[in-house]
Amino acid sequence: MVFRSMFSAIFFRISPVIALCSMILLPTVVRAGSQATINGQDANGKSVTVNGTGHYTLVLYTNPDLEDDSRKMSLALDPYRGNSNFSFIRVVDLRGGVPPGMRSIVRVHIREEEVKETARLQKSGVSPTPAPIIPDFSGSTLNALGWDSIYDHLCLVIYDPQGKEVKRVANVSTTKQVTGAVDSIL
Repeated sequence: MVFRSMFSAIFFRISPVIALCSMILLPTVVRAGSQATINGQDANGKSVTVNGTGHYTLVLYTNPDLEDDSRKMSLALDPYRGNSNFSFIRVVDLRGGVPPGMRSIVRVHIREEEVKETARLQKSGVSPTPAPIIPDFSGSTLNALGWDSIYDHLCLVIYDPQGKEVKRVANVSTTKQVTGAVDSIL
């Protein structure tokens, strides 16, 4: 009984000190209403901030089974690609589908596709900003985007110049959905 009351007295005196130290020493706690930074690694091994600041960013979920649909949506975004306040990022869902020894081959294939896409855009007169493709083997970027249980349809999310989510489309099936979403924010 004496031990319990002594412990209680010490705990209640130390608690405010612990709370104050926690607020000072733990600045990584995200404040309510703020957007946590979402990062991924593109096919070139560079870190990409998915919800970066300074421009609107459209992020498209895709996977190898949706490659044709993804290509259509990417083509529909060509008119916006030269816009300095717009960026486009694709996150490719490769969870569990690629053995670790084959991942470098997948990255090489993605880089080859990026070169073809850049050449195509330049021929059409668009001065493209780099459109990173993030091959997500672990699901970490997908989870951060809230796409941890998506497999069978394209999805998109748009972030504003402050890095805050402004639009989300859970099932993208037409190019008009993509262009309409971009038109609504630009």
